[in-house]
Amino acid sequence: MQSITATYLTDIIFRAINETIMVRRASQKNHLHYLNYPTAREEEIVDFILSIPYFDEQLKKFLMDKQKETTTIISQTWETAFIVKCKSWANNNDWLHKDPICLIGFYPEYITKRKDFLRLPY
Repeated sequence: MQSITATYLTDIIFRAINETIMVRRASQKNHLHYLNYPTAREEEIVDFILSIPYFDEQLKKFLMDKQKETTTIISQTWETAFIVKCKSWANNNDWLHKDPICLIGFYPEYITKRKDFLRLPY
């Protein structure tokens, strides 16, 4: 078990989305002015956190907390699951806006009502 902060977890998200951020930007006509910016911006990280269907609301609130130094205790298994889910969403067509249904904010019910959401372990 280890004690971590929201900043630590958002750094993991930052690294995951930087691998595909240019693909996402290229598919969004209103974000073309970011094409020359090599890494994800704060608003893109927030958008990622709010849109990821694999996290429960409590985890999203923890990640969005203005005081990023709030801590929680996690296991190595939980951290691995977090990384896998972040990478999975960063490479998902919905996140990358390759699927037009994503543009209206619709996620299939089977994703949003799943019981295997990643939750904070406390």
